[in-house]
Amino acid sequence: MTETISRSDRGKKNMRVTLMGAGTNLVLFFTKLAGGIFGHSDALVADAVHSLSDLLSDLGLILAMHFSSQPPDQEHPYGHERFETLAALGTGTLLALNGTGIGYEAVQRLVIGHYGMPAVWTLYIAAFAIFAKETLYQITIRVARKTRSAALRANAWDHRTDAISSVIVLIGIGGSLLGAPYLDSVVALIVALMVLRIGLVTAWEALQELADRGLDDAVLAQIREVILGCEGVRDLHLLKTRKVGHQALAEVHLQVTNPLLSVSEGHQIAERVRMSLLQAVDDLVDATIHIDSENDEEGGAVLPPRSVIDEKVESVLLARNLPLPQQMTLHYLKDGVVICLRYPFPPAASLESLQAQEKQIQEALQGKVSGLQRVDVAWQTSATEKE
Repeated sequence: MTETISRSDRGKKNMRVTLMGAGTNLVLFFTKLAGGIFGHSDALVADAVHSLSDLLSDLGLILAMHFSSQPPDQEHPYGHERFETLAALGTGTLLALNGTGIGYEAVQRLVIGHYGMPAVWTLYIAAFAIFAKETLYQITIRVARKTRSAALRANAWDHRTDAISSVIVLIGIGGSLLGAPYLDSVVALIVALMVLRIGLVTAWEALQELADRGLDDAVLAQIREVILGCEGVRDLHLLKTRKVGHQALAEVHLQVTNPLLSVSEGHQIAERVRMSLLQAVDDLVDATIHIDSENDEEGGAVLPPRSVIDEKVESVLLARNLPLPQQMTLHYLKDGVVICLRYPFPPAASLESLQAQEKQIQEALQGKVSGLQRVDVAWQTSATEKE
């Protein structure tokens, strides 16, 4: 199970590594841009634009993390984690646009046949960029896995993409210096396609999360296994999940083994299931549990409320000169309502008289209450308060 991190610590770790990335991207942008312009390398200029997009996404991510680290409030009861999702969407969109622009310019140069000859020292800039971005990737991905941040994970892969693009730039510059000047523009096109792909993937994942995409099949199977392993649970249905930033929420209907259990026992079963899920399933921060006496996935009859049944039972029994119960419990089942009536045990009564009175009560109520399935009569030795 993933280590639990407080909201405050998570925000600090994410912010620290993002600020480190922003500072590195700022240095790389100006270094690559100057090297590409003065060293006559189109590929290095394209790589500089990639670093600029990284810098802008870092700034957007810093702003998003500032909001997402805030605790839930009245306007955002589920927290602010989706600011990170919005940041991931912005990062992906920006990368896709930049990749398209860089690719278009590279194709234009290849069609026209206008190639430049990069300077030898531009190789050192590309090598430095590879080392810096791969180091950033390793640091960022470790923090992203620890804090379970989708936006930070996307940012880490952005660092890795930039490192790979710098490797391709290094090869392109080297090839141009060895007598193939068109390689610089070819490399610029390859980098552009890489930037475009990672941008589209990042944006698509963010859109899926904003559209409340559920958790994957493996996690759903784990949730089902945990629930069915809890005492008192017979089956489950209507399981729904969704992602909210790095967190996940779940809703589920449980069918209990005993359809006539009390409300308090049903609540205890629901709480045990909820706590088991939170302990066993990574990223799950809350689960809404609905207790069903039977499988109601296909719906059921709408039965009369207690006030209507109470009034009907009282009027029917008084009209037949039959005693009113001290306690009435209702069990709403798919096939109808079960009425349980409890009476004080008469000390001088015989078994035959109690059975006769029980039969009179059942016959009096039969057909008088809408959706009535049966009437159970119980005799108790001590009085209890009427529900």
